[in-house]
Amino acid sequence: MAENEVVDYYDSIASQYDESRFGNSYGMFIDGQERKVLDRLIDVHQDSLRLEIACGTGRLTNYATHALDASNEMMKLAMERHHQVEFRCASATNTGYPDGMFDCVYAFHLFMHLNESVVSQIMDEAHRILKPNGRLIFDIPSKKRRRLLNHRQVSWHGGMEMDCSNVVEMIGNKFQLRRHYGIMMLPVHKLPDRMRLPLQQFDFWLANGLLKEYSSYLVFELKSSHISTNLHEL
Repeated sequence: MAENEVVDYYDSIASQYDESRFGNSYGMFIDGQERKVLDRLIDVHQDSLRLEIACGTGRLTNYATHALDASNEMMKLAMERHHQVEFRCASATNTGYPDGMFDCVYAFHLFMHLNESVVSQIMDEAHRILKPNGRLIFDIPSKKRRRLLNHRQVSWHGGMEMDCSNVVEMIGNKFQLRRHYGIMMLPVHKLPDRMRLPLQQFDFWLANGLLKEYSSYLVFELKSSHISTNLHEL
């Protein structure tokens, strides 16, 4: 799907997005798992500049100092929640920020809706605006999990999937893969509502064990590599 069609889709569902996606036990389960990972990766008390791309309605924007989204309707809701954050309506492939501005860039529920070419463009843009040794953090559905369950994707929504080898191949020499986390090992959607949240901590332990690549989603932390192409600097 073209970027403008994705933006139009999210503009149209902005007012119902939070309630429909995260106002239930399944959405709360995912939100809790994602926060467990971000709490380990981002220190909000550190003096650093942190950009969230595709901030949506601001669900995870409390980890950021700056945020952007291509959907103006989604971002309006985020701005009402986070008055201390600097917002910008822009594409993740062309943020408009200066080179080397940020210590950390993160994105959740973005790459999964895009094709490999656009994801690569966003990685290039993130690399440009990150400081040397800056970090890019993102989530993606697990390719190994989907292959194991013979999952067949029928639309652009959540269609992208990757595993560690795919990430390493895509980043080339721009980034180094530092670590990754798993999210949601249990088939939570099949569990009764009353069992979901009490099992959250147990599931996080399972999803980050030896079989983490078979959890439903993977969160990757990359470190930017700034290799000089100026012969005078070598």
